[in-house]
Amino acid sequence: MCGETNRPTFGGTIAVLFPRDNNFSSERSLSSSPDSITSQSTSSSTSSLSSYSLFFRDTNDQKTKAVFQIDDPETYQTLKGLGNVDMRIEKYGDLSTSFPPTAPLHQFRLDLSQNKCLKPGFHQTEMEFELPERLDLGVSEKGVVGRQVTLREAEGAVLGVGIVGFN
Repeated sequence: MCGETNRPTFGGTIAVLFPRDNNFSSERSLSSSPDSITSQSTSSSTSSLSSYSLFFRDTNDQKTKAVFQIDDPETYQTLKGLGNVDMRIEKYGDLSTSFPPTAPLHQFRLDLSQNKCLKPGFHQTEMEFELPERLDLGVSEKGVVGRQVTLREAEGAVLGVGIVGFN
């Protein structure tokens, strides 16, 4: 983004993930819902997911943290109940095509039920995970900015799709 803005920056990157929704018309804009992504049918437990944010931040020990920020309590509980999911960062950032058949730039298995940020009696809205490697959070041959990120259930259903941008 160019120009002045009132929004504070937090460093790192962000992707807003939109769940796959079979109820949207194919004429809708991809910026509203990336419904052109094809996959196996969405399970009934994940059909009511709301959009959520995924932040990437570097740590001091040469790793990257992935932080899911989820405003909707039902979406939070649904994702937490899924257990293992695959997070893919694709080589390209084109949401108008079906799920890419090529190998991703990065792929990580995350156990959403093992959230390290839980505090007793605290209304949880975030899930934080340390990734096994440090990501390039910029624009480059290996950088994640501008690339598609996809979260999928173990059975293959798409839980969310978005494009990584600067935060």
